[in-house]
Order: sequence, then structure tokens, then C-alpha cells
Amino acid sequence: MAIHPGDILAGYRVTRLLGRGGMGEVWAARSDTTGRDVAIKVLLARAAVKPDLVQRFQREAKIASAIQSPYVCSLLDVGLTPDGAHLLVFEKLDGESLADRLKREQYLPFAEVFPIIEDVLCGLCAAHAADVIHRDLKPGNIFIERTASPERPERAKILDFGISKLKRGDGEQNEPTLTAFDATLGSFAYMAPEQVRGAARADERADIYAVGAVAFRSLSGRLPFEGTTAALLVAMKLERQAPSLAEATGDRWPAGIERFLERALERKRENRFATAREALDGWRTLAPGGRVIQPPPPVRAPEPSSLHVAPPDPPTVADDADAAVSQDDQPTWVDHPPTETVDTPLIGQALDLSSEPGRGRRTGR
Repeated sequence: MAIHPGDILAGYRVTRLLGRGGMGEVWAARSDTTGRDVAIKVLLARAAVKPDLVQRFQREAKIASAIQSPYVCSLLDVGLTPDGAHLLVFEKLDGESLADRLKREQYLPFAEVFPIIEDVLCGLCAAHAADVIHRDLKPGNIFIERTASPERPERAKILDFGISKLKRGDGEQNEPTLTAFDATLGSFAYMAPEQVRGAARADERADIYAVGAVAFRSLSGRLPFEGTTAALLVAMKLERQAPSLAEATGDRWPAGIERFLERALERKRENRFATAREALDGWRTLAPGGRVIQPPPPVRAPEPSSLHVAPPDPPTVADDADAAVSQDDQPTWVDHPPTETVDTPLIGQALDLSSEPGRGRRTGR
């Protein structure tokens, strides 16, 4: 069934299309009774005929409902369209993705990057406490929400747990491959080396690597590794330590920032921060301007969910370099014009990273 403005989905009246990707569409909608704005993610018919993709959609609902954090986009409801298509109802956020901001600004001052990374690490603390590994952190999956607080007018939230996995390893070998559908390398630049070797190898430390890569990109306007082919990027990630900010930019940086990124981007995961909490504590020692650091809300155990989601088979991942990458760079429930975008081409094609935002450096820092 085609969806149109004015249709009622899960008790909300559809207003307009926000985005479209390989698996689904995302529509803005509003409650006629409460006036609440939401974003509804609907699984497309061509994806709904694939049992593994339906399972992935259901797993996203199960995982998102398990995480209780103000730094993670909230799942509000799960349901079906009138013709039986699966849908997820998320809170609708007001603001922009970090990817959009970086495309506009090329790079950001540390005072602006600091609270973004702090919030992301707070969100990861909650996700990891719920036994969830994100596996696709990148600027497109970090949303900078406008708030009503004059003291903190913005807050970063993690989006899109569509390719997350649970830390519990029982049954991992049984998950069907998602490679046939997720063939793009949309998240490749932010993947940890062990995740490049195979998605099943990713644990909490892969998320920490991704946070380090996001921070590096945000501060420098460059990616830690750049190359002309996928094979070259794989080789660099597997064989080399990430460069320092000074090497990437030609500028001097505070030693504390360099040490944090060096550890977060360690090629060997045993040398990285062991947990998101440890990384958060290390990041907070770098707080600019004598800012008072507020402790994050305590991580709550997931409450019994009222969401009616068919329990998926034990979640696992495909163990190959193509697996567990996102079809869309842009977050799918964010208020932006409909688009289908990916970060990089298909495996085997040349990667033209000269188009990466920030290639042309702004003058001044």
C-alpha cells in the first residue's frame, strides 16, 4: 500500500515523507489528540518479502526498546500498516545530523565537538549496559537535537540500531547474511579493523573506535585513513596505526586530545579503552573552559516492554567484510528532504575520498 499525507498509521496522521532508503521509508506524523510529532519507519514491500530483513527490522525494535537513555533516539511503538507492513514509531527530533553539520562547516572547534562526543559516549554506556553493540556509528547516525535549555541548547543522540547486535554470543552462527541487501560501504571509513575483517568480531571496542573516528573527522576535517580503493583502505586499517591530528592537519594539538584519539583508534582492540565508561571518563578530563561536568543519568535496567514485537531468532552477524554496513548515511527518521545516499561505492569500485567533506581546509581554526 502506498502511503500518502493524511493517512493514519499507528494512531498518527501522516504529514510528509522524511526519507527513503533501501529497506524502508520514514514519514513525519502527528497525533490528532495529543499533537505529538513522531517519525514512522515503514518496511518497504520489496524488503518485507525477505525473511532475514523482516527479522532485522524486528530486531531493531527489540534492541531500541531495551535502551533507556536521553542520548539515544527513543522508540515509542511498534505496529503494522493497514495492509500488514511492519512499522516503528520513533520520537521526532528537531535539529540536524552531525553529517549535515560537517558538510556545511568542514570541521568544528573542540568546544563544539566535546559535548557531542560526551553525549555519544553516554549513549553508548546505556547501549552497552543493555548488551547492545551499535556497529554503525558515524556522523550520519549522530543527531544534534535542539533543546529548550539555555544552559545546554543542543544534545546529541545516537540513531539507527538497524544493524546492531547483542553481546550475548549464543546462536551467532545462525543469523542469515545481510550482505546481499547491504552491499554498500556506507560506514566503512568509521569501522574498526576487526570489523573490517568480519562483523561478527565486533564488540564494544568497535563502537569506541568509531567514536574516535567521528571525533577525528569532526576536529580535523579529514578521515583517519584515506585511499583511492577499498583494498587500499582495508590494508591501511589492518596494518597501520591511525595518524595523529598533528600529522593530519599540520597543526599542533593539546597532548590530551592526541592521547585520547590515539587510544580510541588503536589498531589492536586490546589497547583501546576497554569500555565506553572508561572512554567517557577519559574524554571528560579534556573538558574545555573549566566546564562543570554533570554525571550521566544512572543506567537503568530495561523495564518490561509493552511493545508487541515478535522475538527474533538469536541475533548474529555475517562474518565477511561487506556485512553490517548501513544502506543510508543519513539518519532515517530525521527531518530532511527525501534522499537515498551512501558514503562510498560498492565493494570493488574505486573510492573517491576527495569528495569527503573537509577535503578543502577552511582557513583559520
